[in-house]
Amino acid sequence: MNLENNFSDILTERSRLFSNKIFCHKINGQKVTFQELEQYVNQCCRFFEEIGLIAGDITTISIPNSISFIVLYIAGIRSGIKINPCPSSLSEHELVKNINFVECKLLISHQAIDSDLIPKDCFTFRFKNDDHLLSKLESYSKQKFEREICSDDVACIYYSSGTTGDAKCVLYSHKNMLSLTKSIVNDFEFIPESIHLGILPLGHTAITNYQLLPSLYAGSTLFLADNFNSIRQDIWKIITDLNISYLQVVPTILFAMTATPYDEEDVRANRSLKYIGCGSAPLSIESQIKFYKRFNVKVANLYGLSETGPSHFDNPLLANWEPGSIGYPLTVNECKIFSKEFNELKAGEIGQIGLKGDNVFVGYHKNNKAYQNSFSNDYFLTGDLGYKDDNGRYYFTDREKDLIIKAGVNIIPGEIEEIIFKLQNVKSAAVIGVPHKLFGEEIVAFVEKKDSSLQKKHVMDVLTENLQPLKRPDRIIFIDNMPVGPSGKILKRELRKKLDISE
Repeated sequence: MNLENNFSDILTERSRLFSNKIFCHKINGQKVTFQELEQYVNQCCRFFEEIGLIAGDITTISIPNSISFIVLYIAGIRSGIKINPCPSSLSEHELVKNINFVECKLLISHQAIDSDLIPKDCFTFRFKNDDHLLSKLESYSKQKFEREICSDDVACIYYSSGTTGDAKCVLYSHKNMLSLTKSIVNDFEFIPESIHLGILPLGHTAITNYQLLPSLYAGSTLFLADNFNSIRQDIWKIITDLNISYLQVVPTILFAMTATPYDEEDVRANRSLKYIGCGSAPLSIESQIKFYKRFNVKVANLYGLSETGPSHFDNPLLANWEPGSIGYPLTVNECKIFSKEFNELKAGEIGQIGLKGDNVFVGYHKNNKAYQNSFSNDYFLTGDLGYKDDNGRYYFTDREKDLIIKAGVNIIPGEIEEIIFKLQNVKSAAVIGVPHKLFGEEIVAFVEKKDSSLQKKHVMDVLTENLQPLKRPDRIIFIDNMPVGPSGKILKRELRKKLDISE
């Protein structure tokens, strides 16, 4: 039997190697060893079997961070069921829309969903807490549940963020998952002694790809919080007390940490955390610099998509590291920069980022045409713009769909946003292009202030000093709360809807 065919086999092998070692410890909650997780997964597979699920069926999981989520996720893999993780923050409308689209056979949610909105052939399980599910599983056998799994079969249907349009559902195979995780563990140098602190929602791929699956593969321990806000005031004390070696965040959490008053002794006591990984949304250089000055901890600007998982590693521990890039491609994939004619560009030239490797997804649910159209020369076209330097280091500049063309000139919103972020009283910023009869598009900058002292004139003065006239925003709109998705990405489609508001 190939012990590295899928994560069901990985768990069985790790439960043998690290049987009594803690795999996951919920902050202020339950903990589970590798061996206990193996047993819970076997029991959960039999629960799935009893309610009539068969290989190939889809199970949607929309519950808060918990050991139960991990049990359900891996039990789905072992059963040959396609797991559809969704953010627990989804509204009833969003969740119902998703389960109807994927046609799931089992919905596990902490919400009380109106039964009239759920398909008749969909079984529902209302999740309350870990005690609720794990005690229910106790009546099932702990013996190994066997089912043959093909590495090319779909393991997960990931709910993609959809910052510029409607979300897609990404089909990810067992081979995708395993090859990606092996590369992350190798390239990030995760080892059994690594200790992770998970604060992102398990319904998103960031924590799954950077922490959950790598911890399982490496035989590491994952401390799991409900969310960032639940430990916000104590996070540096937790990092020190638990000897945390890796923390994954999104930019909004990074901003919140910078703005939170902490006990300086807790901050200075950190010896285990050498750097923080930040992904899921673009990160400004200014944010990396501010965080380092505040906490003396470097921030890795991580890049990836739901379709590929992480594809690059910006390693802050390298001798020649400096903030601003997304680093070098992971060993699992190859990366090229393509022109609009799909020709490979030279170093320094901006074009679309293309990726090829075993980490690249196997399809979009119910949309094979979109899947086929997203490739050129076997490279997945990410829709992101970037370039590489002479040393092979890559840089993200912006989403291709967000590119603004004003009077025939290509304008990258990220260049403008970076300047706005340098202002002291800016909490968040996003720049979009909107139709204009004369110029094709005009530039609108949305700014979320930290306090009322920031004035539009000051923002425009700074932009005028740093940008040519065509790149200066035509409008600056102050906004109380920047619309963000569950993964922390700014939803520019929502900003466009706000353009009829008064300034």
